[in-house]
Amino acid sequence: MYMSLPLNFYFTTKDPQFSSTTAVVSSEPGKYISHAFVKTPIYDFTDAVIGYKVSDDYVQQVDVNKYIVRLNNTYYLEGKGTISWQYVFENDTNNIYYPINKLAASNIISATGDYYGKNGFVSLFPKPDGTRVVNITFV
Repeated sequence: MYMSLPLNFYFTTKDPQFSSTTAVVSSEPGKYISHAFVKTPIYDFTDAVIGYKVSDDYVQQVDVNKYIVRLNNTYYLEGKGTISWQYVFENDTNNIYYPINKLAASNIISATGDYYGKNGFVSLFPKPDGTRVVNITFV
């Protein structure tokens, strides 16, 4: 069986081109709901821009200081295609950012272009400085 080489890249919340827009659907106490949209360049490890990360992210309060965060991520790799994945976690605040120093991993749910038909998983490691290191492994 042929296995593709993994993809490795990074992005950072501190990038001057990082943008995030949040629409609050409900700010009623105990019923907070929001929908955020994120866009940022992604870089290879020579610091060259290789595409963009876009996402639409939901935060929904389920109890006092308990929020479920659903991140719908797509990596657009210039001239290659897209890879999408979803990650869900519990947070004690109503923000969309990954828990720091805790590996986030899930399956690829959609792919286009050169990645069409490929299966695998995505892992993301969020560092305290805002850097997100991404590894995509095809199986």
